[in-house]
Amino acid sequence: MGFDSYHWQEYSIPDPQLAEHREKLASGMGGPDDFLALLHSGDPVAVGVALDQYKQAEALTRFGGSHPYGEQDSAVREVARRVLAEPPYPIDEEDGDEPGLNHASALLVLAHLAAADDCDRIAGIVRTRPSPSVMNAAGQAAARALMASESLSENLVEALGAVLLDESGGTRDRLDALGAFRYVRDERVGEILERAAHTRDERVQAEVVAVLVNHFLATRMNVVDEVTASWEPNPSRIQERILRALEEAKRHLAGPEDSPSQTDPGMETT
Repeated sequence: MGFDSYHWQEYSIPDPQLAEHREKLASGMGGPDDFLALLHSGDPVAVGVALDQYKQAEALTRFGGSHPYGEQDSAVREVARRVLAEPPYPIDEEDGDEPGLNHASALLVLAHLAAADDCDRIAGIVRTRPSPSVMNAAGQAAARALMASESLSENLVEALGAVLLDESGGTRDRLDALGAFRYVRDERVGEILERAAHTRDERVQAEVVAVLVNHFLATRMNVVDEVTASWEPNPSRIQERILRALEEAKRHLAGPEDSPSQTDPGMETT
């Protein structure tokens, strides 16, 4: 069975020629000409299918082989950027579908292709508090854009921080915002994580503490200790995992000469 798209299975393409290109790609018998016909068609569903096809092909490269549309990276990036400047499609929730799936498809592509100058584009989408699929893709694209930036984008960090710190927001959206920070070691992000560590959402709190342990323990140990102390005496499974990582991280900070891991494992340490 072939791959059609992540977001557009329930949407048809009115144009019969474009629909034929789509069928060929979904069957695995299509090629670059079919892909480009959809990508440059201007039809929101056809373009969305093309962007999802690009993302799927990119994901499959981890198993070996080249990207069949890799030579079109620049064109795909420009189409994705153009889509983000367009209104959400579909506009309203219909029959349970999420609005703004065109943005979700574009952002998934930028999760691979985003550059530093995409930070403001992504921040603009995040600030609209989009649907879950769009927010998930935005978090992935934001992570790529932040990693590609020589200087931190305060606009994007603030937009993501607002989602992460919103106690009325959904857990999934907040975790998607946090995901964009996992490889950022800037103290401005550390300050946001310190505030987020006191959230009432236990799942979000645990994941925030995990990031603090990995990247900010030297400057935020008091916060981590305060929060993790509240997990005792009956931590959840995920909290137990983080507590073990915290112990290891503290040993690493202490240095080899003070680390219990350097002693005979059969000896008691005091």
